[in-house]
Amino acid sequence: MAGDAIERAWQILSWWAVPVMMTIAYTLLAATSDTNTTGKVWMAIGLGFVLVAWFVFRALTEAAALTRALRVGDTARLFELAERHLPRKRRPADRAPFLVARAFAHALRGEFSEALAALDEARPGPDLQPLAAVVKIGALVELGRSAAEARALVVQAPRTPALGWLAEAQIAWRDDQLDTASQLFARVIDDVRTGSATRAIAHVYAARIADARGQAAASTRHRAAAVTLATPDATWLRGQVDRPG
Repeated sequence: MAGDAIERAWQILSWWAVPVMMTIAYTLLAATSDTNTTGKVWMAIGLGFVLVAWFVFRALTEAAALTRALRVGDTARLFELAERHLPRKRRPADRAPFLVARAFAHALRGEFSEALAALDEARPGPDLQPLAAVVKIGALVELGRSAAEARALVVQAPRTPALGWLAEAQIAWRDDQLDTASQLFARVIDDVRTGSATRAIAHVYAARIADARGQAAASTRHRAAAVTLATPDATWLRGQVDRPG
């Protein structure tokens, strides 16, 4: 409880300490400086620019933190960001990134029903739709749901090539089209532009394909690669939770 209070206090300070200090500094400067009303107005305008720059910087920092957490599959960070921001977000467009982040984190821990529940609440825009579609396809595949339902989502994924390949590969694996799935997963694995979490997912499925073909060495290699790319809390990627369809 004390730890939560300290963390919340630090979050508040990280947002408001600089604006409060700058406001006090500008107020003291205006009160003690030998200048007229016009000079004080210019000081206020300067303070306004400083505050705008600060809040823009903070917003960009938060967006960068979310992007990085999604890229590497940092489940602990994704849950933390979702818990921090969702209670104070009201507009669907503002909530969508954190709901998709929560869904992705659930999927990486093998909690596929929870991932679908988070996505049902989200209304992702064009930038988030590919990732949301891939997370939903993966969850449907892992839960053994209708392949037709998953196929209908593929059209939303190709905006990012690796996500498009991953979506098609998961459905091919679900349909026992192992050769097609293997080729597509290999593309994802070899695409260094994509995030480590996406590549780790591809390695998990590649290991399953190797198992199906009786290729024990290849399976071990892919599972080891997935563990190397996964963060500690991504239990599904690390093989601690495994739910083949």
